[in-house]
Amino acid sequence: MNGIIARITLRQLLSRRRTLLLLLLGGVLVLAAGIFRLAGEEARALPFTAGLLSNLGVGTLMPLVALIFGTGALGAEIEDGTAIFLLAKPISRVTVVLTKLAVAALCSAALTCGPMLLAGLIAAGGLGEGLVVGMTAGAAIGSVLYCAVFVAVSLVTGRALVFGLAYVLIWEGLLAGLFAGTRTFSIRQLTLAFADGIGGIPADIFDAPLSLTTALVVAIALLVVATLIAIRRLSAYEISGEPA
Repeated sequence: MNGIIARITLRQLLSRRRTLLLLLLGGVLVLAAGIFRLAGEEARALPFTAGLLSNLGVGTLMPLVALIFGTGALGAEIEDGTAIFLLAKPISRVTVVLTKLAVAALCSAALTCGPMLLAGLIAAGGLGEGLVVGMTAGAAIGSVLYCAVFVAVSLVTGRALVFGLAYVLIWEGLLAGLFAGTRTFSIRQLTLAFADGIGGIPADIFDAPLSLTTALVVAIALLVVATLIAIRRLSAYEISGEPA
């Protein structure tokens, strides 16, 4: 980790107007929970909270936040040419990638987990038998995985946002719902498996399709491969701004 790069990256990511939009999206999650609580349907509290956190939280808020921060952490600097000022400094590019990834993941987790935790507490009226804690912890892990993948993609292509959206909407939103075999490579499904395993959620409230063991193995492999790709791509970059 490099403190100077971390501070610069943090300022870049959080000073942008779209960060405000992401906060508003998180606010929608909390608002939905508040409306449900005001409706007074206590008997449906846990099933509703499970659906709210898994679909709107893990399925929508988490990938969008990570996509913005993951692709913006380093890819935006390379695209607009300002990365040459960073790469010209005597700082290991491994350190650059790991620092950028850590800041992006931290920002993503904060803007995802905060609203999810608050919405879950409101909708469930408490911790919901491990549901709220599990979903929030799973979302933190999922944010790290998404950011690792999106940082790597931003160093491979200038159209990282397009490819990221295609992965989230087509692979995770469509194919993972139709073909069970594709769920193993869905970060959304890995996140739900972590949520289920960490929270110990009763099966009648929420039951993830993947096992915790499968999720752990795939997540570690995904994190390592994505990070290595990002390091390799940035290491091959020349000061001229083009890959060697």
